[in-house]
Amino acid sequence: MIKIIQSSPPHTGSTLLLNLIHGFIAPLEKINVEYPSLESIEKSLIFKTHDLNIIDLENKFPNYKFFFIMSERNDSKVKKNINIEYKKKSNVLVINYDKLLITDNNTIRNVIDYTFNKFNNFIPKELKPNKDNNLIKDDMENRIKIVNETVEKMKDKPFNEWDRFTGIHGGHRNRSSN
Repeated sequence: MIKIIQSSPPHTGSTLLLNLIHGFIAPLEKINVEYPSLESIEKSLIFKTHDLNIIDLENKFPNYKFFFIMSERNDSKVKKNINIEYKKKSNVLVINYDKLLITDNNTIRNVIDYTFNKFNNFIPKELKPNKDNNLIKDDMENRIKIVNETVEKMKDKPFNEWDRFTGIHGGHRNRSSN
């Protein structure tokens, strides 16, 4: 059985990446915050974790085929890279934070097109929705619009409050990178 694991260090765009994955595969499904366990592994297709030991997950659940979608960041603010050995694995896709960052030069549509193409070439075909690619991209963009609206709504709330659909928590952006 196939599972998608979004496994990234904190402060690398992991929540945005998780929502892009959901937009691609299951745009109306809320995120799963349960770490894969014997109880939770059957319940969901997509999981998020900041645990980067993907070998442990593969060994813990040998009856599952995991596809890891990871983000990394290496800039003046944060230096958190994915293990070079993991990058060589065929079931690992690593996306650089810069490719997820929406700026004047990297529009939301650029981010959608880039991640769509990466996912389309990586995620098993049986998980891809049976619909036009442009509709999938629209779903991904709508999911990101919901994320951005939620970030705005949650910006003045405490960190321990979070939205169960997107995974956005209070003060989500521009907090300390420790």
